[in-house]
Amino acid sequence: MNDPDTISPRILILETDRKTAAAVRRYAVKGWAGASVQSNSATLADVARAPGSLRSFDVVLAGCDFSEDGSTANPVFRALRAISADPENPAVILLTHGGSEYTAVQAIKAGAFDYIPRMLFGREQMIAAVQNALARRQSRGAGDVTSVVQLFGYDVRRCLSRRDNVSVHVAYSAERAAEVVLKVLHRDRGSLSRDVNFERFVEEFKLLYDIEDPGVAEIYDFRVTSQYCYIAMEYFRAGHLGGRIGRALDVRDALRYGREIAKALAVVHAAGIVHRDLKPGNVMLRDDGSVALIDFGISQSAHRPAGLGRQPAISGTPYYMSPEQARGEPTDERTDLYALGVILYQLLTGEKPYVGASAEEILERHCSAPIPRLPPELGHVQPVLDRLLAKNADQRLPTAREVIEAIEAAREAPPATLYAVSARSA
Repeated sequence: MNDPDTISPRILILETDRKTAAAVRRYAVKGWAGASVQSNSATLADVARAPGSLRSFDVVLAGCDFSEDGSTANPVFRALRAISADPENPAVILLTHGGSEYTAVQAIKAGAFDYIPRMLFGREQMIAAVQNALARRQSRGAGDVTSVVQLFGYDVRRCLSRRDNVSVHVAYSAERAAEVVLKVLHRDRGSLSRDVNFERFVEEFKLLYDIEDPGVAEIYDFRVTSQYCYIAMEYFRAGHLGGRIGRALDVRDALRYGREIAKALAVVHAAGIVHRDLKPGNVMLRDDGSVALIDFGISQSAHRPAGLGRQPAISGTPYYMSPEQARGEPTDERTDLYALGVILYQLLTGEKPYVGASAEEILERHCSAPIPRLPPELGHVQPVLDRLLAKNADQRLPTAREVIEAIEAAREAPPATLYAVSARSA
């Protein structure tokens, strides 16, 4: 397995057990063509006494035994602190015997990039850990300030995106002993009270913190420091729904996703929140197939009068904006249901319902173009789309609960029969 974006890594293996050392060396050599791999029986404490010798490596894979002593006085932790104090030193990945979750947390705090118990260690785990370490090392060398965020208790591993003074990262949380997502606002010397992004951070945290439901990404922490303001939240290894829309999905899968999104919206709307930027990239996927909504940065309380605050009248993503949102008119829960209709059409056909050469042209089509028609074999879903994509909000399905019922009816109805009825009534 070779990563074309990675230049032959330089790996140092520190392992006293010969069989383990041989296996790690074999994984590394087969993992990257041209990799430079050295192995010896020294300990991490041994090499920490000569830190200059480490700078010729990109990654250190170090075996260690915590079965008798997992306290912070263990020489491994002292060595980690000494090595991580110099940013020119390589990332250290521990291959551990014994220990506990407490030991793992202490290791990350001391400076370890990753902590892998030997009983769970294999070729795939090693390659993934080394690739992540190399990615962080390369991003730091690129001079991108948003890729070198340093926050107490978090080991920032990679930058997912950045825009203006906001960046999003995957980080290892020492407290949770798991990866999380950090949404970070990079502060300048001005007052935070004049930063509209800070206002959105605070609003997003307030809106979501009290919602304890799988339909919304879990929020773990919100902090303001001298350099940053950040929100720590749930990390989704399976990615977002946008990764599944390159082609039309099976109608059963498309309706299942539509129902899952409607369930999440029902929770959000019950809390008095209108998302206002619902799109595939903001629908995250869990390994069990459930979904969770993220990015409530332009959301608003459904009970707050329009126009209050500094939120611009027109905001959102053009492909998914309702006609009233496109015109800068007041919005409510039905705006999110319109966006759900756009997503459902994409799931069923692999295409967006309205496209254009500019944002203005796309918005105009949302306002005036006819509701798109599904192919005959999907005619049993057309009535649902007609009620979601209605130009007039009063003609849409009024609540997410009713959307769930309509989707359930479409899932249970015989396709050919419903299509024939729809065609006759048209």
